[in-house]
Amino acid sequence: MDQQTELAKVKARIRALAARTTERGCSEAEAMAAAAKVGELLDIYGLSMSEVELREEACLQRRIPLGGPHRLALRWLFPALLRFCECRGWTDGREDFVLFGLEPDVEMAHYLLHVIAGALAHEEVRYRASRDYAARRHQAQAVLRSFRYGFADRLSKRLDEMAEARHAAAEARRQATATTSTALVLAKERKLEEGFRGLGLRLRTVYSAATVRDRGAYGRGAEAGGRVGLERPLGTGAGPARLPRR
Repeated sequence: MDQQTELAKVKARIRALAARTTERGCSEAEAMAAAAKVGELLDIYGLSMSEVELREEACLQRRIPLGGPHRLALRWLFPALLRFCECRGWTDGREDFVLFGLEPDVEMAHYLLHVIAGALAHEEVRYRASRDYAARRHQAQAVLRSFRYGFADRLSKRLDEMAEARHAAAEARRQATATTSTALVLAKERKLEEGFRGLGLRLRTVYSAATVRDRGAYGRGAEAGGRVGLERPLGTGAGPARLPRR
């Protein structure tokens, strides 16, 4: 089997795994196992890709509509998700999250964004049924916003920790095996930059501040964010190292 055929099969496998969500009938354990396998395949894909193959790989753009009361929290953690998945991205209007990058990276970001959105909805239902929520002293919406901010802030930190750990592991492999991975990383960055310029978009940065009215609700949200299964394999071979949940 030549490399192009192998890479095509890897991408097809990634898409099949990414479709395994709880919304499509999979259990949470099955969905999390699929996410871990997606991460493993993406690492293998990146390690086996030559600079020539990378240049031939097309960038793609994907819109993901996610509206409703959870959107602000998802926007809060969106930059960390992009850093973890090595994509570009922006928000458009009141619903769309837009991803731009190489196909495997976009597939991973798309999948994780839906996992996170589903987890937030699930954890908020649990929190609404708790004694802490029943004993709230602030208005319901202020308490729920504080919960969502805590969830988003904890997940943002976890995604950044995982990205840093993956980069450290990759650097250790480069030093141990004297590979040309550095050149591939630079080539990937150039390709993303060139592809983004080709879109002809002029984006603007919007700054916002989160006001936490209820520190207790924020803490409960952070605890919930620590429970979401986001582990992505950091190495190759059997039994890859993973970051612990915190």
